Amino acid sequence: MSIMSMRENSQGLATKVIIGLIIIAFAFFGLGSITTFITPVPRVASVNGSDITTQEMEVAVERNRRMLIGQGTAADSIDEDALRANVLDSLITRALLSQSLETLGLSVSEKRLDQALIETEVFQVDGKFDSNQYRLVLASAGYDPVTYREELRKDEALGQLAEAIQVSAFMTDAQANRTASLSRQTRDVAYLLFSASALTEAVELSPNAADDYYERNRAQFFTEETLDIEYVELSRAELMAAVDAPLEALKRYYEETQDLYTKAERRRVSHILISAVDGEDPSLAQERMQEIQSRLDSGEDFSALAQELSEDPGSAGNGGDLGFVEAGIFVPTFEAAAFELTQTGEVSEPIETQFGLHLIKLTELTEAETSAFSEVAEEVEKAFREDQTKESYIARISELDEMAFEDPNLTGIAQQMGLEVKALTSQSRASETGILSNGKVRDAVFSPDLMIDGNNSAVIEINDDIAVVVRVANYQESVLKPFEAVNDEILELLAQQEAEAIARKKAEEALAMLEAGDITRYVADQFGLSWTVVSQMSRYQNDTPKALRDSAFSLPKPSALGKSLGLAQLDGGDVAVVSVTNVSNPADATVSSQTQGLAQFLESQQGSLEFQWYQDSLRALGDVEG
Repeated sequence: MSIMSMRENSQGLATKVIIGLIIIAFAFFGLGSITTFITPVPRVASVNGSDITTQEMEVAVERNRRMLIGQGTAADSIDEDALRANVLDSLITRALLSQSLETLGLSVSEKRLDQALIETEVFQVDGKFDSNQYRLVLASAGYDPVTYREELRKDEALGQLAEAIQVSAFMTDAQANRTASLSRQTRDVAYLLFSASALTEAVELSPNAADDYYERNRAQFFTEETLDIEYVELSRAELMAAVDAPLEALKRYYEETQDLYTKAERRRVSHILISAVDGEDPSLAQERMQEIQSRLDSGEDFSALAQELSEDPGSAGNGGDLGFVEAGIFVPTFEAAAFELTQTGEVSEPIETQFGLHLIKLTELTEAETSAFSEVAEEVEKAFREDQTKESYIARISELDEMAFEDPNLTGIAQQMGLEVKALTSQSRASETGILSNGKVRDAVFSPDLMIDGNNSAVIEINDDIAVVVRVANYQESVLKPFEAVNDEILELLAQQEAEAIARKKAEEALAMLEAGDITRYVADQFGLSWTVVSQMSRYQNDTPKALRDSAFSLPKPSALGKSLGLAQLDGGDVAVVSVTNVSNPADATVSSQTQGLAQFLESQQGSLEFQWYQDSLRALGDVEG
């Protein structure tokens, strides 16, 4: 049940953290639209005749953007096109799954919803559901309890659908044993390594090879365009540091803003709710409430009675505890009664709201308390300096913006405003050094207005406390490097490529000889090499190159007294001829604890795939536009 009228905003840091968590927790399916629009809006997609509106899309895009930022992604680095495409795809998938719930007749009971609310971590304080926390989280996220509950109902049903499909996947004991056996398989492997680097000195290039390569691949030899930039920086912190803050002024400011350093009165309440059943005579609810009052009067514990009789599923388990009261959270009638209680332990008369009849008990009361100046002197000084520079900072930004338009360079601006001209040299489009980590600055310096015309930028506010004006002092365009400058680079590249080709050719010749029946020692001698032998090589053996292991374990099991042959392309252009002479599998056994763990993992993987296939089938069979 919900007895609060939701606040539009919450200012506490803890609440903001919680909101970030709830956004992340429900990022995949979301919690439904928070829009209050009731007029028709354009659609972005249609799923079996049901529209996904532009408003729903924008809400989901913003929610996912906040999720990414909450995970540490810089706002200006988010790919808007990719974000919107992913969100639309997610909305379509959710619509298809939601429609399938109706077809399958899946639903969630009220009891299950109540349990899900109580078990949701973001609604808990010290591991227990907290009604006050619940109301704050919903209010701050912009949800009302009814909408939240219905979206939660859908999410719970979708979760049941996903779980039902995923747990249907299974792995037989024979499959698990076989997979475990294969994963622990070992092979006796020998390989003949043809090293490209050892062949580079033997490579002979034609006199014109480098010239020809240069002409065919000019695009590879252009320099990267770079900029030298200059900028002046206006800092609110520097203005604050320059403010004169005598003790008398700070004390006067403290007196004027004492409310900022006053902890508001805090009162904690519990309640017992009796709701009238639909169609029931209201007097019956009043009789039940009177009976509770009588039991209280006879000395029974309020908390115990709340656990036994209260019809608020969110607080009954906690003895009716609703947490600390704040103005604007509860419905007015309830709130007024709660604030009329003045003594800890005092219980109100029955209060009627649209949710039923309530008895309210004041369980904790902390009087308002103002911190002494000596305790908050540092905070007062910081606030005083911020207050003193609030208007002057804005005025200096305006002055800086005007001068940036009028002055052809930054030297005069710096002199008149007492700023320093700073510089960054040889910066590319990919640079994120200093102020170039800000996307607005990068866009400005690489715009034709600055890069080509040489103008100053307008004021760019990096954040609430720093603003800059930037200009391009020097632009080095991308140019083709002269052949002389890259000749050695090209010769080295061509020699490497030729050596790799030779290594590959020799390895293929050696492989052909082995396949023709030549013995391994003879083949090695023909190329002046030696075989490297690895007995009982495993799939996860780290002392041999991965590409070589992958090749060895991709070859078929050799016949008795035979061998399987293949090639492995290694890093650096090296090529190995691989020979597998023996394959050993652990004996199949009854399912061990290790095999059981593997089976569970494979079943989980298979279940996830099957749920994805189910979603794909809904899309393939459905009528999706957008």
